[in-house]
Amino acid sequence: MLYISSKVFSKTNHLVFDKLFKTFVRMILEFVNSAWTPVLQKDILLLETVQRKAKRIPFGKRRSSYQEQLALMNLCSLSDRRKRGDVAYQALSSDQSPVRHLFPLDPNRRTRGHSLKLLKDYFRTQVRLFFITNRVFVGWNALPREIVQAPFTNPFKPRYDAFQKT
Repeated sequence: MLYISSKVFSKTNHLVFDKLFKTFVRMILEFVNSAWTPVLQKDILLLETVQRKAKRIPFGKRRSSYQEQLALMNLCSLSDRRKRGDVAYQALSSDQSPVRHLFPLDPNRRTRGHSLKLLKDYFRTQVRLFFITNRVFVGWNALPREIVQAPFTNPFKPRYDAFQKT
């Protein structure tokens, strides 16, 4: 897909290519990134390499750094997207969520932070190291109250992105 779009749309500006990238390539990368959840550094770099190659196409020979290209096209790296996708907002905010029972709330109601703090299980083996509870729960519990208690997903995402940039 990336090869075809690079040959067909090689002379377009970055705004047009940004729309094409988000429509065709980014969709596949996000699915692979969230479904596969790569753990090894070489697997993560493999996915990032696909995005890097796609970001080079509209810039041609005058290439700026990868971070500048992402900022110009208003995108973030796949590792940042994975963190954002892993956050359990939908599962916790909806009462009808079929997976809400997988996220136990912490019974200690401390005065600091938000009211949806998650209870993290402790483990003794390496097998559970990359489960969602260990990837996400620490980051979720550290979020400020105004982000977690957003009424819908649409205000949640920009607030979370702004928090990650600080």
